[in-house]
Amino acid sequence: MVFLRALLCLVLVGCATPSHFTRAGFEVHTFTHDSTNAHLVVKDGAAFLFDTGYEKNAALLEADVRAAGLDPKQLKAIVISHGHADHAGGALSFHQRFGVPVIIGDGDQGMYTSGQNEPLCPTGLIGSLRRRTDEAGRYSASAPDVIVADSLSLKELTGIDALVTHLPGHTGGSLIVTVGDVVLVGDLLRGSIVGSGAETHFYQCDLELNRSNVKRVLEQLAPSAQLFFTGHFGPVSREAVAEHFH
Repeated sequence: MVFLRALLCLVLVGCATPSHFTRAGFEVHTFTHDSTNAHLVVKDGAAFLFDTGYEKNAALLEADVRAAGLDPKQLKAIVISHGHADHAGGALSFHQRFGVPVIIGDGDQGMYTSGQNEPLCPTGLIGSLRRRTDEAGRYSASAPDVIVADSLSLKELTGIDALVTHLPGHTGGSLIVTVGDVVLVGDLLRGSIVGSGAETHFYQCDLELNRSNVKRVLEQLAPSAQLFFTGHFGPVSREAVAEHFH
């Protein structure tokens, strides 16, 4: 029954409450609407967003940022993990209202400049049930300010010592961000619907590449990361990620 309630929550509307983690010298606030996470990273008054949720929820995310004690004008950047509507849709609102520069990965320009999702490959029942709806996701087309083809330091732009890395897999332009002992991974993986485990995302077209990318993050790109902030559910521990993708 617990799983069925969680499944209904995911398929219909998504349920979650804001979370706040304090790390060494910085904070991570997670806001969830329609089962998709947006992460606000704050240090010494400087801040950036990692993902923005659906376009329809942009005003809710703005209210979340203000409730976290930050004026959206203080945002120095928005990093989009990938160009799907549930992650990139709200970015244009923040760009237009507050002048926040938008960063996307090389390979996702087509989605971002057209506002249309690419075809999805379900990995299980939930993805199969949601596929038609998720593939039809749309948002207002726009042009990014920065395109990352390899890696990008956010130090100069945001004042926060964080690194954006291009990691194609879930989409051709997927990005992750490492900061301290945290890695923001978008849809590289997801958290469990119930519990604190790590799971394969609902959509992956190349499962072997996905496993290889997770291994690369664990061993090369973020070897010191202890906490993985995911695009859906989570966060999850390094141990949980290693156990699921071993």
